[in-house]
Amino acid sequence: MVFIERACTRTTENTDRIEFSLLDATDSDALMALGERRFDATVCTMAIMDMSSIEPMIGALSRLLRPGGRSVFSLMHPCFNAPTAVLTTETEDRDGELVTTHSVKMSRYITPEARCGVGVAGQPEPHYYFTRPTSLLFNLCVQAGFVLDGIEEPVFDPGSVSGSWASRAEIPPILAARMRLPA
Repeated sequence: MVFIERACTRTTENTDRIEFSLLDATDSDALMALGERRFDATVCTMAIMDMSSIEPMIGALSRLLRPGGRSVFSLMHPCFNAPTAVLTTETEDRDGELVTTHSVKMSRYITPEARCGVGVAGQPEPHYYFTRPTSLLFNLCVQAGFVLDGIEEPVFDPGSVSGSWASRAEIPPILAARMRLPA
């Protein structure tokens, strides 16, 4: 509820066109209560990997959006940034020069699973992450009637962030996609 209160306080423009609701995104009936074919676009930012079930939301989105509507989502990249990922740093001697390589080692990917992990260093309790391969995610969207309209795998410039991803400029920690309903 705190996030909605903050959003309301920070919203100063178009207040007659913005509505805030607290809904369970895993409950398609609750989502459909918003109204069929009501929206031109939706955004789901960094939440899919925290949801135990995404099928109800994706199915509802295809009915909440108008024809030609877009749905944009971002999540921790399931190929490289999951609780099963091991971030590694290795130093080797290459012809008399010490070379450090930062990488990600994955041992599980294709089987969806739930695992506890740390979202923010120092958090009091680990929370669940629900990992799914990209094929499962995109196939659910296609089955709901969406087509992939755009995809990004952003990487961080080494000087722009601190922490483990700053030194892995060739490995995208995030996956973002835009899905569209045919007009």
